[in-house]
Amino acid sequence: MNGKKLDYEISKEFSHELLEIGNKLNQLERGRIYELSGATMDGYLATNIDQLRKMIGELLTKIQEGEDGTATVLADIVRSLNI
Repeated sequence: MNGKKLDYEISKEFSHELLEIGNKLNQLERGRIYELSGATMDGYLATNIDQLRKMIGELLTKIQEGEDGTATVLADIVRSLNI
């Protein structure tokens, strides 16, 4: 590690991404998987785990690469529309 601190708070910059991960975890915690609920919209456990892995991987990549979070990207779009 190079000891370099980030100049933003991860929880604020990536609030949207973290909310999506939190929602997926909450669904799993409540047993919202096809194997338990029988509802196809809930998806299989393996599918949910795969989605969660992808979400975490994408978040870590954004942080590693210094990319903006979804909240910042959306705010920039709204600002550019002069709304």
